[in-house]
Amino acid sequence: MFLLGVIIEKVTREDYFDHIRKVIYEPAGMTNSDCYEMDYPVENLAIGYSPDWKSPYGWQNNYYKHVIKGGPAGGGFSTVRDLHRFALALLAGKYVSQDSLRTMWTDHLGADYGFGFGVTKGPEGRVVGHSGGFSGINSQLDIYLDSGFIVAVMSNIDNGASPLARSIRGIIGRIRPGI
Repeated sequence: MFLLGVIIEKVTREDYFDHIRKVIYEPAGMTNSDCYEMDYPVENLAIGYSPDWKSPYGWQNNYYKHVIKGGPAGGGFSTVRDLHRFALALLAGKYVSQDSLRTMWTDHLGADYGFGFGVTKGPEGRVVGHSGGFSGINSQLDIYLDSGFIVAVMSNIDNGASPLARSIRGIIGRIRPGI
């Protein structure tokens, strides 16, 4: 992914971050997503926490574990609302054609992964999405292609979003059997 960021800069002749803001965030209306400079204050930015048995509070924050600024390989920040907006823009063809989406959302190697997206099929139907995480943070975006559900879950603790996203998937599978 880092190399892809370099390629984007060479091809577009733009700063990677400016280009992503212009072609990903702006078309979707993602007003609270970016790769922030961590040495400057960012309004409403959540701090992540990991369990720490040595701490008198039982937790350790991730503030000093971050890189100064994220990039193509990770380290970006977003919100549940912005992830939902991203999914809607993706489905509406604001980024790539429907044919390209079908290609991206095909498991070409039998590994439950397409091009940049996890790809699964179960009682809940076809689901594409991606997770994200770092010390003290966890997120999951799932797009239920057959039923139209979009589930975005974020947490500011280790592995906080993934169990909830799995539980929601189970509920959708029970209420929408045979999709």
